[in-house]
Amino acid sequence: MLSIVNSTVVKCIPSFDFAKNSIILLDNDEWTFYYASTYKDVQNNFNLTPINVKVPGNWASAGLPNTGFGTYVLRFTHNQKLTADLALKMQAVSCAYQLYVNGKLLRETGVFSSDASKEQADFYPFLVNFLAEKDTIEIAIQVSNFNYRNGGLWYTPVIGLPEPIGIVNKRNFFKEAFLLGSLILLFACFLTLYYIKTSDKTSLYFALMCLFAALRILSTGEILLRQLNVGIPWEAIIKLEYISLVLTLYFGFSYLRCLFILDFNTKIFRFIQIVQILSTAAFLFLPVYYASFIIPFYLLFCVFLLLYLINLIVKINIAKRNFSLEVGVVCALVILAAVNDILYSQSIIKTFYLLPAGILIFASMQAMVITRLFSNAFNRVEQLSQELSDINKNQLQIIDDRTAELNLVAIELKQSNQIKDRVFSIISHDLRAPIKSLSTVLAWVVDDDLTFEDLKKSLKSINKNVDTLNLTLENLLQWSRSQVNGVKSEPDLIDMRRPIQEMFDLYKIQLSEKNLTLKYDNAIRIPVFIDKHHLNLLLRNLLSNAIKFSHEGGDIRIVVKDYQNNQTLIEVIDIGIGMTQEALQKAFSVTEHYSTYGTNNERGTGLGLLLCKEYVENSRGKIWIESKEGEGTKVSFLLPNLPF
Repeated sequence: MLSIVNSTVVKCIPSFDFAKNSIILLDNDEWTFYYASTYKDVQNNFNLTPINVKVPGNWASAGLPNTGFGTYVLRFTHNQKLTADLALKMQAVSCAYQLYVNGKLLRETGVFSSDASKEQADFYPFLVNFLAEKDTIEIAIQVSNFNYRNGGLWYTPVIGLPEPIGIVNKRNFFKEAFLLGSLILLFACFLTLYYIKTSDKTSLYFALMCLFAALRILSTGEILLRQLNVGIPWEAIIKLEYISLVLTLYFGFSYLRCLFILDFNTKIFRFIQIVQILSTAAFLFLPVYYASFIIPFYLLFCVFLLLYLINLIVKINIAKRNFSLEVGVVCALVILAAVNDILYSQSIIKTFYLLPAGILIFASMQAMVITRLFSNAFNRVEQLSQELSDINKNQLQIIDDRTAELNLVAIELKQSNQIKDRVFSIISHDLRAPIKSLSTVLAWVVDDDLTFEDLKKSLKSINKNVDTLNLTLENLLQWSRSQVNGVKSEPDLIDMRRPIQEMFDLYKIQLSEKNLTLKYDNAIRIPVFIDKHHLNLLLRNLLSNAIKFSHEGGDIRIVVKDYQNNQTLIEVIDIGIGMTQEALQKAFSVTEHYSTYGTNNERGTGLGLLLCKEYVENSRGKIWIESKEGEGTKVSFLLPNLPF
């Protein structure tokens, strides 16, 4: 070790082995300080007396005036090649300085001056490389301070090899950038939540706490505002550092009060508010030099806040408030980080600022707490909404039930009106004609205006009208009854041969009058499952229509055969006048009355086919008509041949 000897101080020149330690903190006692001397004075006057000061620290701790200027000098030897590079990392220095290595000016931050009127203060952390040209390297930093409470090297300079120290520098930069981005993101998210529910200030205070914590990161440590080349004056950066600390704490306590309002002492919280507001105003409007003298007192107030926070944590955990454990754990971390920063800022311990990371952890945990609060609130809203929805559904169900009853009544009334209209139409058109004809003949008989031959002819016509009237009345009676009470049936398995034979006997006279031939070829038993009265009326209507619309001398065929899926197909086929498209469309209509005259002017009611459709469908069957004008008509229907 080499020694430098003067009348006051003996300093040993350290030797740095960068092969073993690639990064070395220059926080040792080898620094010498020359108050009220420039680096040029130190170089030219070997009789200057150095003073022992702490690095990091401020020269006022050595009993020197707060303001003024001086030069820090450090000499060391090394084992690097003389062509190798070294790197030096400098943090903020109060308030302006020039950096020399082996007598060469490498960097200046602000404007150094021994004259207070000429100094221009600035903070700008940087990393600078230089060549190890000599075995012994001398680092000199001349510092001036006329704008702050304390002057000197507040932070430890770091020297080392360029690559590892560059990696650490980038890591620190990206760490602070990450903290900054995270807090800004939390600010945006929870400000949005506040606008969703403005009546609850919890998310607003939390968002503002995150915002000012982010602003503090911008103005401390790596001072990202400078790294990003944002042209902000030094005074603004210092004020932002102070105010962001105050408002971070202010909104942090406001947030906690929203969470645990029952556990906050109103008078103490009012006192905290007043101190924070006055501190913000002082830091905002006072010059930085005078504002910096408030910092020690404000740090004492921060100690009070930490003690009150500890008391609050104990109270909420004893009371077992919601989220008390989570809040207590992260508040304890913030307290430790704050104590560390207070001690570090006063050069009592040699660590680094932990409060930004502590605030991020606090913010992240509290984000989860607020998210759970919102989730619980939304769940409660959904629960109440569901309860209200259930009530509304019950009301709606009652309304729907009553509406359905009214609709049913309306449908029944409509059906009754349709039945009434249909009945009146049939009575007025189809029943009056044969009754009037019968009345006329009877009047002639009473008046003795008819001969025996004329009476005989009239009776044939009356007989035909009476048969038609009988079928019409039965159709009308059955259809009206089915419309009012529904179709009543007692189905049974029936051999089709027997009812068809009955139709032969029933319509023997009508067939002979028109010289018609009724053909049925099936000799084997083919069953159907239907009510026997329905089948009888079904066959009567279809056969009556076939006779009515057949030409004299024509044929009518009844075909019965097995069909797929356990069904029987019955077809009634004539080669008469056929049906128009209009007649086909209206044949099964309930609302539209449609009937035509037969080949001998026979009159129908239009109810026969409608009644046939109801009977077939009631027996789970199907009926349809195929017809062409002038060629004839085929009415087909399917009925099950097994019980269902």
